[in-house]
Amino acid sequence: MDLGLQNRRALVMGSSSGLGRQIARVLIEEGSAVAVHSRSEERAEAARVALGASSAIAADLTEEGAAEHLVQRAVAELGGLDVLVVNTGGGGVGSLATKGSADDDRAYAAMLRPTLAAMRAAIPALVKSDQARIIVLTARSVVEASTDLALSSVFRSGVAAAARSLALELAPTVLVNVVVTGQFETGALQRFEQAKADLEGTTPEDVRRKHIDGIPLGRVGRAEELADVVAFLAGSRSSFITGTSIRVDGGSVIGF
Repeated sequence: MDLGLQNRRALVMGSSSGLGRQIARVLIEEGSAVAVHSRSEERAEAARVALGASSAIAADLTEEGAAEHLVQRAVAELGGLDVLVVNTGGGGVGSLATKGSADDDRAYAAMLRPTLAAMRAAIPALVKSDQARIIVLTARSVVEASTDLALSSVFRSGVAAAARSLALELAPTVLVNVVVTGQFETGALQRFEQAKADLEGTTPEDVRRKHIDGIPLGRVGRAEELADVVAFLAGSRSSFITGTSIRVDGGSVIGF
C-alpha cells in the first residue's frame, strides 16, 4: 500500500531514540524528508546520519521558546512542513500526593508547554500544505488513571484536549490526531521499570512481568508497530480521520 508520503516534509520531535526514532525511520523509508530532533546535538546528528534524515536539530524542549525555535528551524531547513509528530518527555514516576509544586512545573515544562508551543508554531507552515498532519504521542494515562504516573495523567490529558481543540479549529486543512501509546520495548520503558522497582523495593523484572500480565497480547510492543500507525496517520490514506485518539497498546486499557 502506498501511504502517500513521498516527498512529504516532516519534523519528528524526540527522534534520536525510542519510538520517535522508529517513526522517523519509517517516514524516511516511505520517501519523506525528515528533520530529526534531540536535546543533544551529537545524538541528533548521529540519528540523521544513521537514518538518512534531511536535517538534525538540537533543542531542550523544557526551555521556554525552544519548541518554537525547533519548528522554525525545521520549516526553514525542509522548505516547509507537511507533518508534525509531537513526542515529548514524561512526568516521572509517583502519585499526585507525593509530588510538589516543583514537580508540577517540571512536568508542565516537559509535556504540555512544548506541545502547545510546537503545534502553534507549526500552523503557519502546515496550512500551506495540501496534506497537513499533526500527530501527538501521549500515553495510557490519558484514558486510564494511574497513580504511578499521576502528573503524566494531568498534563498528557491537557495535551490530548489541545489536540482535539486544534482538530476542530484547523479542519479541514490540517488533520490532528492523538496516538495513545502502551508499553513498548524502548529505553524509556526500561528506565520507568527501574524507577518503579526502586520505588517499590522490587526488581525491574518483576515490574516487567506485571506489565505483560496486563497486556492481553502477552507481550510489550515493538517500536515499529507504533511507527506504522503513525505513518498511516501521516499519509494520504488517513484523509477522513481527525480529532480522534487511537490506542496502540496490545489491548491493555480496560474500557470501551
